[in-house]
Amino acid sequence: MITHSNMLAAMTGLLGRMEGYGISIATGTSETYLAYLPLAHIMEMICEMAVYGFGARVAFGSPHTLTPTGVKIKTGTCEGDGAVAAPTVLVFAPAVLDKVYAGLNAKIAAASPTIQKLFAKGMASGEANWDRDIIGAHWFYNKLVFKKVQALLGGKMKLAGTGSAPLAPKAQKFVQTAFNTPTRQGYGLTETCAVTTLQNACDNTAAVVGPPVGCCCIKLLDWPEGNYLVADAKDPKIGMPRGEILIGGPSVCQGYLVDPKDPDPEVIKKNAEEFSTDENGIRWFHTGDVGQITPAGQVQIIDRKKDLVKLQQGEYVALSKVENAIKECPLVELPMCYARSTESYCVALICPSHAALKALGTSMGLGTDATALCKSEKVVAEVLKQIHAVVKGKLVPFETPKKIALVDDPWTPENELLTAAMKLKRKPICDRHKSELDKLYA
Repeated sequence: MITHSNMLAAMTGLLGRMEGYGISIATGTSETYLAYLPLAHIMEMICEMAVYGFGARVAFGSPHTLTPTGVKIKTGTCEGDGAVAAPTVLVFAPAVLDKVYAGLNAKIAAASPTIQKLFAKGMASGEANWDRDIIGAHWFYNKLVFKKVQALLGGKMKLAGTGSAPLAPKAQKFVQTAFNTPTRQGYGLTETCAVTTLQNACDNTAAVVGPPVGCCCIKLLDWPEGNYLVADAKDPKIGMPRGEILIGGPSVCQGYLVDPKDPDPEVIKKNAEEFSTDENGIRWFHTGDVGQITPAGQVQIIDRKKDLVKLQQGEYVALSKVENAIKECPLVELPMCYARSTESYCVALICPSHAALKALGTSMGLGTDATALCKSEKVVAEVLKQIHAVVKGKLVPFETPKKIALVDDPWTPENELLTAAMKLKRKPICDRHKSELDKLYA
């Protein structure tokens, strides 16, 4: 149950942070926001309302037509939404950026050695500037190497924001360098009107979601079962307070609707457990996300209570942590980690990057038929080998998937296996691929 005052509070918080990017009422009529998520999605709704608030234009596109290589555009027939609208503000679901990252990498891999060398030097320049808190690469590489990449989004970007899921550090640095625009992570939930934290414009830090915006506050609550405690700040090995994230303030919704004619006990229970009011009258939402506060005052999401699965020997596997590590593999487009409490190891379903998969098939002499490649034991073994190489040092052995299955039919919002924000719908995916999961544990 979201009120007008909840929305206005969130808008105010977002607008206050955007001023740091040079986006305000003073520049409003020269700004363009490209909308492509459904308006029913809270992040899309709050962003559109905010930019209308300072007089910006709003262009409407779709996730599948953002660039000329979008799956809903016939190759070579027209420009993508980004080039036509030339937005100054664009909010990405990380899954979309992961696709952009994988797609550009695949193109560069297929380019001439000279282009590959120049691109690598350009990326190295951008990463060096990242460490100096400078946006993008040296002007030489922007003009010569990244000009065509930036043209895909019109070349006027002031802010590329991401939310709804963690963005891999490599992808964040890659996008900021290639598009020469601040690429910043934010955090929020439907229950808090989407906007809770957002990185500052000058903040070149990966794997964090920034400090709270002006409409809300954050505190941490001990979660002993997961071994996350506020007292961890005093542990020299950790040095940061950790716990479940609680969000308070005027942007927190009024709870979940209880039908007066047919009250649902589960909804009543959720309202009692997930919302609380303190002695100062501040309303808090208990997110279920686990975070820590860095010495610089940044919020960092490190776990999710509902994502934890206890294995047979008592170890906890954080599914989203495993998935974020697996995403670093160039052959992986979208992974889903899965674990059963009756087993001693976890497994994964992988939607592969078709361009990278076909290149692998060609190199192995197995052709380019994606369906056949996904069923090939040799290909599956090679993909698993490359995943293990990527996650080495990032995951401990019991977190590393022992087996995988490759999924030929991509998960999308249209087939109801992803949300509008491109998040995994775990239960429907598990139902769809029950036979594959059973085979992995056979």
